[in-house]
This record gives sequence, structure tokens and C-alpha cells, in this order.
Amino acid sequence: MVIGSVLRIFITTMYTRMNENILLIGSAGTGKTWVMKSLINKFKCERRQKYGKFYFHTSDALVIVGKYDGTTFEGSDRLSMSVITDLDAFLSLTENKVVILEGDRFTNSKVIAKAKPIIIKILGDGLAGRLKRGSNQTERHLKSIATRVSNIPLTDRDYIVNNSGEALEIITKIINGDEEINQ
Repeated sequence: MVIGSVLRIFITTMYTRMNENILLIGSAGTGKTWVMKSLINKFKCERRQKYGKFYFHTSDALVIVGKYDGTTFEGSDRLSMSVITDLDAFLSLTENKVVILEGDRFTNSKVIAKAKPIIIKILGDGLAGRLKRGSNQTERHLKSIATRVSNIPLTDRDYIVNNSGEALEIITKIINGDEEINQ
């Protein structure tokens, strides 16, 4: 009997964890791409796939959305601006996995309403990261991203972190189903 109860709790925990969506937001250069590439490596998301306008890396239980291939602008920056038109079908396809989205393609109320993600917001202006990668984004574009990020309403289940390392740690804990995450 005890084994059956433990197994039922384990399956319930796995199911809850596997239906979680995560949205990583922050200004350009704050380290969102670094977090996603770290997750791809850490959780061995070696399969690259495409569904509609979505490109993603996947393992059995995890989906990392974006094109991560070593180019200057990776991740969701490489997806079509109209990727959202395929959002409903993509979420249906991935409903039993942890889906991680990042960047300004997904930093909007429509995605948040449909995906219902845990939001992890990285603080900072991202200047050091942009200088490191040689970014030539216009001030207007950077301001647009910063405004979108600051306008996203956060809830009690969301996180605000100081840097990309903290974001990686929290996402890893969510994926692993760790109960104790300091908010």
C-alpha cells in the first residue's frame, strides 16, 4: 500500500511539473540566451524540431523554444514575428512537457493569457551583455523591449532575479520539482 501511495504522489508531482510553462523576460543583454543554452546543455535537449513557425530544442520532458545555433542573435530573436499565430497548436502539442519561452516575441499579454507561465524577470539594463556580443540594436528598439518587460504584470508565483545565474537556478529547481525555492 505504501508503495502505491508513493507512486501516486510521484506521478502527480511529475504531471504537475510537466504541465508547467515558463517565460523568461528581461532587457536585451541580460542573459536570457545564456540561460536557455545552459538549459539545453544541462537537460540534454539535443533534438531540434519545428512545428509551424516554432523552432525548438527538446528532450522527453522539456521544450526550449528558439533557434540556438551559435549565431549572434539566437533564441526567439530568430523566430518569425508572427510566431504567435501558431501558439495554440504549439501549446497543445507540448501540453505534457515543461515549455520555456524567452524574449520579446513572447513578452505580451496574449502569450501570458494562453500559456499561463511562471514568469522569471531578470533585472538590469543588459548593457554589458550587449557590448560583449557587439549588439547594434537601436535605442528605440531597446526602449521598446524595456517598456514591454516593465509592463508585464507579475503574480505571487513569478520571480524577479538579479542576474541570469539566479534565473538558471530557479528554472532548474522548477524543472526538477524542488519545493523550496526562495522568492
